[in-house]
Amino acid sequence: MSNAMKPSLAVRHRERGASLLEVLIAMLVVAFGLLGYIALQGKSVAATMEGAQRTQALMLVNDLAQRMELNRWNADAYVANDIGVTAPGDCTTAGWTQAQRDLCEWSLNIRGAAETVGTSQVGAMLAARGCVSKLSSLSTPAMHYYQITLAWQGINASASPVAVCGKDAYASENTRRVVTAVVQVAQLQEATP
Repeated sequence: MSNAMKPSLAVRHRERGASLLEVLIAMLVVAFGLLGYIALQGKSVAATMEGAQRTQALMLVNDLAQRMELNRWNADAYVANDIGVTAPGDCTTAGWTQAQRDLCEWSLNIRGAAETVGTSQVGAMLAARGCVSKLSSLSTPAMHYYQITLAWQGINASASPVAVCGKDAYASENTRRVVTAVVQVAQLQEATP
């Protein structure tokens, strides 16, 4: 083999470091890809939790709406704010009206009493509270309208809700979540012969 065909010693030394540099760049690209995947998983878990809380809140609002419709003659007795903020106590207290008992049970559900870990109630949204208000502007003698609102602490910031239930009760208005339902309660009258 002639000297012209043999690679020089300097060229061989330059080529040795090139493959190591390629491996380091490939590892860097893979590391950034893994970090992106981990961040995506974190966002996915947070979105799943937000969705589960919203579903639970809708179920609780629907529960109280049904209770009010069943006790339509006393629907005004359900009007209250900050339901579920404090422990309601024993819901089987003698002498309570059906509305008081319903609000007590709803308060326990808002606080997550249906599911516990040790002594902690964990079956509910974060720092939830309920509000029931009568919409006087829409109500007539034969038909009453009530707004049931459930507010709780969300995880990720978004636009602040318009509903006033729980306003300024959380660390940030952008993390307050709210679901609302308007209930129409007819005031049925006895038929006259």
